[in-house]
Amino acid sequence: MTLNPMCCGSHCRSATGLVRVYPLGGGANLVLCKGCWDWENKYRLGRGYETGNRGAFPTVNWEAAEVYGGEESK
Repeated sequence: MTLNPMCCGSHCRSATGLVRVYPLGGGANLVLCKGCWDWENKYRLGRGYETGNRGAFPTVNWEAAEVYGGEESK
């Protein structure tokens, strides 16, 4: 697997690329590439259904999130 060094996740599809801030709540954040972002959203949807409490596991839109480092470069 190719990991992006700027990404906190482990589901990267590319060694480089844009990363964004995924807010977890309470001031906690993850910095994720698009592949890891998609995996996190899928995981959170599944956990919401498993627990019967979808509101406890909100997902975040990639396009609306803050770019980490403030650069739009890829």
